[in-house]
Amino acid sequence: MNPRQRRGILLLITAGIGAIAVFVAVWGYTNSLHQRLGEYQTAVLVAEDIPAHQPVTPDLLETTEVPADFFEDSFLRDPTDVEVGAGEQLVAAVDIEAGTMLQENMLQGAPALSEGEREIAIMVDAETGVAGKINRGSLVDVYATYAASPDSPACAMRVLTQVQVLDIGEITTETDETTGAQSGVVPVTFRLSPEQTLHLTHAEAFSTKLRLGLISPEGGGSEPAEMEFCSDTDIEEFFEDADNPIHDPYGEDGPDLAEEDDAGAEGDADGDAEENGDNE
Repeated sequence: MNPRQRRGILLLITAGIGAIAVFVAVWGYTNSLHQRLGEYQTAVLVAEDIPAHQPVTPDLLETTEVPADFFEDSFLRDPTDVEVGAGEQLVAAVDIEAGTMLQENMLQGAPALSEGEREIAIMVDAETGVAGKINRGSLVDVYATYAASPDSPACAMRVLTQVQVLDIGEITTETDETTGAQSGVVPVTFRLSPEQTLHLTHAEAFSTKLRLGLISPEGGGSEPAEMEFCSDTDIEEFFEDADNPIHDPYGEDGPDLAEEDDAGAEGDADGDAEENGDNE
């Protein structure tokens, strides 16, 4: 073997040793990096720009793997992890750019309103209006009471019937500007048509009190949508109605109230006559 061949073999051996050293160095670096970053976690990535208040649908999202060392607790693994109320859908709370890791504070629930529907909230008395029996998704009637005025009697009116409750907020305290009395009120949100929204807004602004009536799961019956009961004629008709149990609380087997009233009237007349005779 001549000197040139020996130098060639030595160069090959040196190159092999160098390649092995580089491989070991790269493997060691990769292993240390993997140990430092930890395991990979699945996160949700926004694939397209999503404007604020627009629905967040699955076709706008994709999943990606993120090293555990860079994975934040606010990252979402699945959009369904965000809790929304009954009848609500996920929408963007802010403008979200494509390539953003989706986080919980970027989403919010919004009513899944149909075209033409409105979401409106009013303050209702916590005791007489809700009383702990009405929940999200309940169907209710809305009743309003109006005080008497020189031009109209005091009335109670059914403003809306069979409307859906979207949400019920937390109870707060409200102070009456006239009397200074405090009462508990709770915000109630409804799903309404534009016409129903006007009726409810008018009732809240001008009525003395609003009440909610929970409707039976079997339905609200066939009564007309708008009903009212006023103090000028309706009360008299109510007590004069023969079918009204208050008209004759004892029923057919009880005493004849009309005869008792006539007898009482005759007795009062006789007593007045005797009293007038004694005075003479």
